[in-house]
Amino acid sequence: MRLQEVVVGALLVTLVLGIFGCGPSGGPATSPSPGPGQTQAPEILKAEIVGVRVLSSGDAVQPNQNVVFTGRGPANVQIRVYQGGNLLDTTSTSASGEFTFTWNSGSTEGTFLLEFAAKDPVLVESPRISFTLVVDGTPPELSSVTARASTPSGGTPPRVTVVFSEPIVVNDMVLFTLPLGGFWTVSVTGSSVFIPTSIQLATDRKTVTITGNAVSQLVAGDSVIVGFAPAGPLVVTDEAGNACVSPTVVSGTVAP
Repeated sequence: MRLQEVVVGALLVTLVLGIFGCGPSGGPATSPSPGPGQTQAPEILKAEIVGVRVLSSGDAVQPNQNVVFTGRGPANVQIRVYQGGNLLDTTSTSASGEFTFTWNSGSTEGTFLLEFAAKDPVLVESPRISFTLVVDGTPPELSSVTARASTPSGGTPPRVTVVFSEPIVVNDMVLFTLPLGGFWTVSVTGSSVFIPTSIQLATDRKTVTITGNAVSQLVAGDSVIVGFAPAGPLVVTDEAGNACVSPTVVSGTVAP
């Protein structure tokens, strides 16, 4: 009987802990408590280019953009902002613990590590909370083209593959993938013939495959020139928002 009582008691304890969130099956996890004598670390609630978009750590932004950070920490403490390991600036939390900080992306391209720490006057500085942003002012453009020789009606239609210099963001994929009368041109020399019948953007958002129709033929040694000229309703940018160079042209030679 005693063994049964112990087992039943253990089950009741487990049930109570689960219901009231005191055990592993409880509510959402909380941030770790600060070490002895250490200020509680702040948290970033939102980073945004106001009126444009909300940012996540690792996102790309254009130069000279104001990024507004909204955060929360202990009440009435100093918030220290570090960039590249060096103290950049400070701000303070309100009586309710909120703070804001505006960072300008400047004119230098690159990856920037921002770190936020809280400092109570009588405690040690908190651990630093990181947020990374990439400053990118270079618009995307076509950087390479590859094509292999084929024969007409050979079973596999010929393909021309072009690659953008960086991942792109397309506002209208229907317009982007128009094979004829759209924004793409494919020119070939010699005996080659190439009439686009489909255009596909790969999941890497950089690689574009242009497939020719049944009468298309690519001959080794001939030149292939691909042009892309977005305009009007078609908008193509990189992740930072830089508009694609228009027109952008790349050329190469058909491989055997």
